[in-house]
Amino acid sequence: MTMKNLKLQRQNLLHRLFLGYDHIMGVVDRAAQWIIGLALGGVFVLLVTQVLVRYVLPFPLPWVEEAAVYLSGYVALIGASVCLRAGFHIQVDLLRDRLGPQMQYALVIFQQLLLVGFALFLLRYGIKFVELGWGQTSPSSYFLVSHARMAMPVGGLLLLLQAIAMIGRAVIGLSEERSPPQGPSAGGHLADI
Repeated sequence: MTMKNLKLQRQNLLHRLFLGYDHIMGVVDRAAQWIIGLALGGVFVLLVTQVLVRYVLPFPLPWVEEAAVYLSGYVALIGASVCLRAGFHIQVDLLRDRLGPQMQYALVIFQQLLLVGFALFLLRYGIKFVELGWGQTSPSSYFLVSHARMAMPVGGLLLLLQAIAMIGRAVIGLSEERSPPQGPSAGGHLADI
């Protein structure tokens, strides 16, 4: 076996491994979309219930608004990873459009590496934040504070895993010397794999 064949086999193995990882992250993304949908539905039901209860009872339910806020935190932080995969993050396309195809992939990799740093920050300090409130309950509803704060490390972990998938997509695009298709700028559809 020549050195070139060995290199191609190794590259094909890494490509197949990444495709498996990307598929798994697609399943995780789909589950996250369902969780977000259920949480948004929960927020809606809670807030409508609160409005209706105010007309029936002489006092509002104190825990409803707090539960809605907690669910909204999960929606925002889990939704960040869903938006990343779909390519819905804000980006100025002026620079990207002026770059060549290979530099566009390099720019995506750079952006995703910055996002990995942010996700690691969320994960690290989110865990500390959860530990800080472990065992505490909120004064109005007696919910565990740590459950609400778990949104931060969970969102950070999902963001980290999706950023790694986006980096992999860009690396495959670079290795195959493809031109990135025009579409969502965050890398969501760079390599349709």
